Amino acid sequence: MFKLLIGIIVIYLLYRLIGKSLPEVGGKAGPEKIITPAAGEDLVEDPQCHAYVPVSQAFRKEIDGKPVYFCSRKCLEQYGKK
Repeated sequence: MFKLLIGIIVIYLLYRLIGKSLPEVGGKAGPEKIITPAAGEDLVEDPQCHAYVPVSQAFRKEIDGKPVYFCSRKCLEQYGKK
């Protein structure tokens, strides 16, 4: 029983160690992902999820002649489907 408990602890610690060293897969920008804008760069609010992103990293779409900025392609595609 003691060996099983030690094995579980070792596996958990390895999982945590490996998880921190691997690069993040996927690319969701949003409130849970920290994006730092360049000095002096404006932030824009995503109308879908209300996350703020730098203009240079935002997905842009013209709607009714006005530019609308999104944090990700997913938010851009979901916008207006409600």
